[in-house]
Amino acid sequence: MATLTAWNKKDIKTIIESKKFDYEYYTSENPDVETSGLDPIVHYVLFGYKENKNPNENFNTKIYYNLYKNTLGNGENPFAHYLRNNENLHFFEKGLLQEYSYHSITLALNRLKNYPFFNADDYLNMNGDVASTTLSPLRHALLYGIGEGRDIFSKRSIAHALGVECRKPVQYEISTKSLRKPAPKTIGVFHHSEGNSFIKEISECLNDYLNESGLNSRLLTEKTNVQDAPDLCIFCAPHEFFFLSGSEPWKKDEIIRNAIMFNTEQPQTLWFTRGIIYIFMSAGVMDLCYQNLKSFSDVGLPVFHFDPPVEMQDCLLTSSDRKHPLFRVLPEGAQKNSSPFRPFHERSIDVSFFGNASRKREKFFSRSASFFSDYQTFFYYRKAEGPLPASGVYDILSRLPRYVSENSKISLNIHRDDNSFFEWHRIVKQGMASGSIVVTEECFPHPLYKEGTHFLAETPRHMPNLIEWLIRSEEGQKKAAEIQENIINTLEDDDLFQSKSRDVKNYIATVWSTLK
Repeated sequence: MATLTAWNKKDIKTIIESKKFDYEYYTSENPDVETSGLDPIVHYVLFGYKENKNPNENFNTKIYYNLYKNTLGNGENPFAHYLRNNENLHFFEKGLLQEYSYHSITLALNRLKNYPFFNADDYLNMNGDVASTTLSPLRHALLYGIGEGRDIFSKRSIAHALGVECRKPVQYEISTKSLRKPAPKTIGVFHHSEGNSFIKEISECLNDYLNESGLNSRLLTEKTNVQDAPDLCIFCAPHEFFFLSGSEPWKKDEIIRNAIMFNTEQPQTLWFTRGIIYIFMSAGVMDLCYQNLKSFSDVGLPVFHFDPPVEMQDCLLTSSDRKHPLFRVLPEGAQKNSSPFRPFHERSIDVSFFGNASRKREKFFSRSASFFSDYQTFFYYRKAEGPLPASGVYDILSRLPRYVSENSKISLNIHRDDNSFFEWHRIVKQGMASGSIVVTEECFPHPLYKEGTHFLAETPRHMPNLIEWLIRSEEGQKKAAEIQENIINTLEDDDLFQSKSRDVKNYIATVWSTLK
């Protein structure tokens, strides 16, 4: 039978009155407590703190004891001492996030805890060694797991959450009203200068929409002096921006928590996982994927689906582009000029594709090589060693895909893996806006762009049959002309552009109002 000293009784009373002791957490983290026959608080006061056990998720006994061991009374419990003297302070492990405040880390922890893609049991199953640590799976995932490149979200949890969203009907509605809320005086849309060229294009598109909606926005990079930071920062592709060199000055706590993160990655990737820290510490999130919004709004983040219509205009190449080997191998007709309004039957390239290598794509192109040999094709298929920058030796690749698509009857979209995201850049920016007919694998439902109306979907195995039908049959050519007309009508719709401008302005004003 445990004997309680005067200190023990005083500490137990303090802890009970504070209501800060988490019974469920303490017993689930320490199953032996139930067999001890002791009340969990009594167990913690007598034995738990000596074994570095924690009374709740937000207090680290070991850290506090090491900091205040010289001021603790003889036999005084560290948590009770904290409640009596330092309750306004935070004492939990920061792990690999030392540069961020307890407030931001706590916010991120709470959001991760309620995030539909995260499951503590899944995390332990994927990372068995975590069970031997003193941290809960949730804290380990955020404080160490992401930084260590571990799997944080199980494919099963992601598939379930997105599957539920995909079953819901989606429809874009033209907005006509503007919110009467103040907006920031200056906005910066950031992309990394050494990042992927398509991230730069998305940033430019967002920046244009912000300015067209009446906001004062500039396109900025990691090279911008942090002293010249705008009132509101929007970081495009946080998984890229904060992990490439030169972005260190922008990783400040006060910048992150007052910024909007624009996610461009798919949840099943490592890149998405490493960017999630910055999303969960931020003031809001924009996303290219409509089905991602629910998971972020569930954790209290203001969300916005930014997948803007793109103006149909001729892609202009530089004089050096026209001397490049990739240009010189184009058919003669494609070397003369390009136009997104060129009719389907007048285009000199039958099928084009631009993308990085993946096992799934490798299988598709290998199996279909014989079929495509009978057509005029242009396939740029590379093994990625990092981002595809819009400068240096790859400079031409920030323009050539669009130019080639403007000369292509069909633009292919083969997913890099088995996840059926609607790949906005490949389908809309590169394909539709070029007047090309997009033939893609099945995609997640989209509020605006509809399969059969704006693009065509088919399984990879039967894709050659669809391509042959479109190019070589009268019925297929008629369908292609119909889709091309639908694309032009949609992307030339001024009401749609104005609606999207109002939508993004309203979102910015709403987020800004929470920061004032």
